[in-house]
Amino acid sequence: MSKFSHLVWGTALGISLGAHAQPVPTDPSGGCPIPAATVASFFESGAVSLNGVVKPADSTVVPVPNCGFFEWTEQMFLWLTSPAPAHYGGGSRVMFSPQFFTVTPEDATGRRTFLPNSSGLPINMFLRAMETGPHGLPIVMSRTGQVVEVQKERRGMKPPVLRLPTGKTLPISRIKQVRISPEGRLDFIGARGIQIKPRMLKLTPAVRQRILMAPDHAVRMVPIAAFKSAIQARKIIINKIPIFLDPAGNVIDVEPGQADSGVLISQGGSLIYYITSVNDVFAYHRSMQPAGVIPFNTTLKFPMTLADVNPVVAFAASKGHTIQDPQALAIETKSSWIEASAVSNPADYIQVSAVVPTFNKSDPNNWVPNGQATVKLVMVGLHVVGSTNGHGEMVWGTFEHLGNAPSATYAYNSTSGLKTVPQNTHGTWLFTPDGSAGPFNTTGNSWTGTAITGTPVAPAAILRAKPWGTNDGGNPANAAGLNTQVISANASVISQLDPADVRRLYFQLGTTWTIGGAAPNGGNEVGTNHLANATMETFAQGTTPSDPSSNCFACHGTNTVVVSHVYPALKPLP
Repeated sequence: MSKFSHLVWGTALGISLGAHAQPVPTDPSGGCPIPAATVASFFESGAVSLNGVVKPADSTVVPVPNCGFFEWTEQMFLWLTSPAPAHYGGGSRVMFSPQFFTVTPEDATGRRTFLPNSSGLPINMFLRAMETGPHGLPIVMSRTGQVVEVQKERRGMKPPVLRLPTGKTLPISRIKQVRISPEGRLDFIGARGIQIKPRMLKLTPAVRQRILMAPDHAVRMVPIAAFKSAIQARKIIINKIPIFLDPAGNVIDVEPGQADSGVLISQGGSLIYYITSVNDVFAYHRSMQPAGVIPFNTTLKFPMTLADVNPVVAFAASKGHTIQDPQALAIETKSSWIEASAVSNPADYIQVSAVVPTFNKSDPNNWVPNGQATVKLVMVGLHVVGSTNGHGEMVWGTFEHLGNAPSATYAYNSTSGLKTVPQNTHGTWLFTPDGSAGPFNTTGNSWTGTAITGTPVAPAAILRAKPWGTNDGGNPANAAGLNTQVISANASVISQLDPADVRRLYFQLGTTWTIGGAAPNGGNEVGTNHLANATMETFAQGTTPSDPSSNCFACHGTNTVVVSHVYPALKPLP
């Protein structure tokens, strides 16, 4: 496998990624390599071919930890990004074929709509801020690792107050200035320059366990009560610095620079656009349910077996639709894109034509929407999410393009022993300045609902703080085993694809799920359970490898259908 160096990949594709991307290591020892016969079986033809159409993984089969889950994710990525075959109704890629539906953002009433995909027509993409929490609100992360959901300001809400250590409160209007100290502490200044000390919300550090599981070795687990419901907060901006207060007025200690509606912009100044799409099993399963919003406490689950999905197939048939891949079960994807004109090598990316919002950028501090345009986009990130046998919480995997951003230092087990790959920000990256020393993963850009604001609106420096979705606790060797599993799955698939297949230039960061498909509780999330995509959870992954960070199940904390944030609010198909 070692002969398939990153330079070879780039040369075969007519590109020079070796100068600006961190390659997937090609010399892992052990882990989860995927055999050639298995990779060949992914393809409809039974053999690996250039841009060949891949079949979906059979999700009705119980995946074997850990390698079975990483293999599932690899196959699903290749399927979703395959050129859409004629029997899917055409389209640019499978995930944009008529077998899938685009999900709209929430309308004024909080509802979402399925948009059928049509072959030959551009798809619709939207500006999207960062990940939302379990109640659909924008989030930031506390320094201790809890999810903090930011409430929307509404008419009639009482003016916010700041609680003092004595228990008394002070109207927030009495705060004249906020400063960030060199240590990252917030200093509150009142009238005549008097410093005001607020009461800080006391939180116990959240601990999310990292667990290695082998098929022949059962691991006894004692789940910990680290998972907490999201903390509700109000955001107050004082001299352009966001402050987050809990309902009692206590200050929540949040890493300065986090933005609950942060907007990611490439180093070339291009906005990043997003789209959520779901397959027909997902869409018709939702359409079998009542038209109202599905309550958060529902017991309804996604299909996990053929017996579960057969009624969905019958229902879809009654509506004139044939579900061709029922064994794929319910699939949801989220992907991130930038304009092809913003990259020097658009042929090295998966591309699509899409309708996107446009902005008047004449005011560098306030970009205002002014219409829409049809443009060519290139994909920079993709979440692959789906139900599988025994896993109603869904399996969560994610991919990025090799040229997005540098990774923090990590270690893995190589054929020559434990190997450490140091952080290196030098080179040409889409989202990171050449040689940047940080600070990383912070932004001053914010989507207000009517404009993108900043001082000015500008790119940030992005670092993949948790390479391969693991948290090493400051010691990369701690995560080497899991890193090796993901790296070996990547390296084996990439080396076996046709040298000119653009899918070789994307890599799996990792995949996470829960033990036995139970509802996440903070101690049962396994696989690479510090997973964050640098293009989608950009500002919720911490600024350093040892920082607390979000995790898929921090915001998707159930094993019922509301594990999907879009499912409850979607209007059924006609």
